[in-house]
Parts: sequence; C-alpha cells; structure tokens
Amino acid sequence: MALSREEQLQNVNSTLRVAHGELLKLERDGFDKAVRDNPALIGEYLIKLRLNCNLLFAFINQYLEILSEAQRGTAEKRQGIYEAQLAEKKSPNMSKEHAENMTRIDSANIKVVENKIQQIKNDYERYNGICMALQSRMKEFDTERRMN
Repeated sequence: MALSREEQLQNVNSTLRVAHGELLKLERDGFDKAVRDNPALIGEYLIKLRLNCNLLFAFINQYLEILSEAQRGTAEKRQGIYEAQLAEKKSPNMSKEHAENMTRIDSANIKVVENKIQQIKNDYERYNGICMALQSRMKEFDTERRMN
C-alpha cells in the first residue's frame, strides 16, 4: 500500500529529527572526541541529513501545485458567484462582497496550504543549517589533516 504524501513527509521529517537527535547526543557525550576517533561519522550524518533534507523540496513543489490549483479554483468560483450576482442586478461592490463571503472557506484552505509550504521551508532551513555546520567541520578536519 502506497503511503500518502503526508505520511511520506512525516517519514522524512522523522528521519531528520532522529539524525539531529543522534548528533545532539554525540554533542553531549563529547562530539569532538567522537569525531577525532571517527571522522567518517561527520560524512555519514552529512549525507543522511542532506539526502533527506533535499527531499523536502519535492514536497514543497507538490504543495505549490496544490496551492496553484486551489487559488485558480477559488478565483473561478468567486468569479462565477460575482457574475451571477451581477446578472441579478446587484451592484458590483455588493456582488464582489458576496462572492468573497461565499468563498471564505476556500480562502482559508488556501492559507492552510500556504502555511504548510512555509512549515516545510522552515524545516528545510533548520536541517540545511545543520548540514552547513557539518560541512564546515568537514573542511576543518581536512585542514587539520593536511597540517599534520
């Protein structure tokens, strides 16, 4: 059985949270010591985090598509209501207000999708920051190795 988009996103976020938690545990237990003993550790976490972090872009794109469809659908629905009100000899302002009132739930649903996209972007920035820190440490380690 195929996982839903939301389940897939939860799995990616779960993988990222677990890796972050493991890094925090290493930090508590002496990250520098663990890295000196096993510099490949940084590379392993960097790859795991980067691969999963980049999957978040696919979800952003999927939600952007959903957002575009919802915005277009709401605009068409609003336009239909507006034109129907005008056909009933209502004023343009009254027709516009009525159309907006009749599509409030649609507008709220659009906002929900926009918030979801922002949440995924925030998650990406969070984990991308961790990746950048690990990448920086990899460069430091490489410099240390060359100096020795």
